[in-house]
Amino acid sequence: MRHAILIFAVLMLLALACNLTSPADQIAPPTGDEPPPRQTASPLPASPCGDGICQGPENARNCPEDCGEPPQEAPTSTVRQDAPLFLTTMTHMEGDWPDDTDQDFFLRNVQRLRFGMDLFEDYGAKMTVESEKPFSRANTVWDLNILQEVVRRGHGVGTHCDIGFRDPIMPAEEFAALLKENKDLVDALVGAENNRGCSGAGGANDWAVAARMAGFDYIDGIVGMHYLSMPIANRPDPSWTDQYIRNVAFHYNAPVELEQRLYPFLIKDATDFIPDPDGTLLVSGGDLGQLAGLAEAEQDVICRPDCSLADEDVEALLRIIDEVDRTRDRSRIAKLNLYFPANIFVETNESSLRHFLSQMEELERQGIIQWATQLEVAEAVFSWNSP
Repeated sequence: MRHAILIFAVLMLLALACNLTSPADQIAPPTGDEPPPRQTASPLPASPCGDGICQGPENARNCPEDCGEPPQEAPTSTVRQDAPLFLTTMTHMEGDWPDDTDQDFFLRNVQRLRFGMDLFEDYGAKMTVESEKPFSRANTVWDLNILQEVVRRGHGVGTHCDIGFRDPIMPAEEFAALLKENKDLVDALVGAENNRGCSGAGGANDWAVAARMAGFDYIDGIVGMHYLSMPIANRPDPSWTDQYIRNVAFHYNAPVELEQRLYPFLIKDATDFIPDPDGTLLVSGGDLGQLAGLAEAEQDVICRPDCSLADEDVEALLRIIDEVDRTRDRSRIAKLNLYFPANIFVETNESSLRHFLSQMEELERQGIIQWATQLEVAEAVFSWNSP
């Protein structure tokens, strides 16, 4: 009897042990034809962001409600690119020409300007035409506003101020009135907003003060005669007397050193060519003279009245631009200016003009130069120097 009770107790314990085995232990192992059971991730706890407490993984970026505004990214600094090297031209419609009394003469000048603009536009280049009284009047007398056409076609217009070279000393107001007569005639044709520069006006009178009084913002076409307003000490050297300037150096490029005239600068008066911090008139020089005379200039030869345009002149210009590009101060706007007389725009010069323009087009494509009108250079300088 005792043995039977003992056997029964052992059987009960074995049955209880089987019932305590987990369900997972009772799953048969995979046979190789069935995928293993998929494991499931535990659910993430709910984010405490918004409970007013900044703790745990919360920070100002992922929970600004509890931890404040996220930090602002520091602004990236703007790096100013190199200042441009502008290339400009000027064509003067002269004061001793009979445009307002001789219609054929005027129409021949119109034809030349259109010929020049057509060529320049083929290569993305820009001209600037600066007019004295006869040509300005002729636009009205003959009812053909070619100066407005120049502006409409994307070129530049200015006032040629062939005044002051041989004039005696006079009050600034009187000299300014003479300059303003020229300006008013051009203003009436193209609008004052398109006519802000005076080309010329050099002489013994203070051309800087008078030009500002007449309403001009800049002056170009700066040559030896502009030294007449300066004391000998502020001229290139003591040999630059009034007589030497009037008889020899009146059309020499000024300031004499290209480095000094390469960068437009502001002055308050015409006593020197030193930039003034409180200057009011922009001296926009960079003059190289006539393109047709550059090859001769390399040999210190001056040809008058006009040189013949040749490919050698273009090669000389390329050497100048290369030197300027390698040595210029790229933090300052630079400018080179060429004089083109109206009579150069004829078919006999077309081949040489196209050679010049194609070479400049390639330099502009390379980013070495940038074509501009005289007014566009002035506006660029004012903008570049503004705070």
